[in-house]
Amino acid sequence: MLTIKSSRAIRKELDTKRLQSASSTAFRLLGFETQPEITLQVTDDQTIQKFNLQYRDIDEVTDVLSFENAFTDPETGETYLGDILISSETAKRQADSRGLELMDELEMLLVHGILHLAGMDHASIPEWQEMSDLQDEILAELANPIQKSIHKPE
Repeated sequence: MLTIKSSRAIRKELDTKRLQSASSTAFRLLGFETQPEITLQVTDDQTIQKFNLQYRDIDEVTDVLSFENAFTDPETGETYLGDILISSETAKRQADSRGLELMDELEMLLVHGILHLAGMDHASIPEWQEMSDLQDEILAELANPIQKSIHKPE
């Protein structure tokens, strides 16, 4: 299950049903039998920059950060996979530069974050190829127009 957190101002711009659907589709195509718990925090550039500095030692704004937790509740058996932070301001700029709607970008960034929570990365060419192909497959199933959005590692 996806828990979405944001300020009221940002919340007005979110299609939470679309984000829930994106989460469900991503986990299904990743092979999860039941959807794990994750939290999505849609925030601003200033907040995500603070997290990027604190956890990655990079003092810049970014679009999405994932924090893997992978905790299974011993009583319920439910899995909490982790947290995803997305900057709505950066997502809006990126959507505008692509000529797309904000929700297209947010959906893509959520899928990208989920792939990271599931243990995928794009630091090497083989990892990039696998993650990029799966992200494109998920987005295509969601009828999201964004494809080939993960930058190839150098």
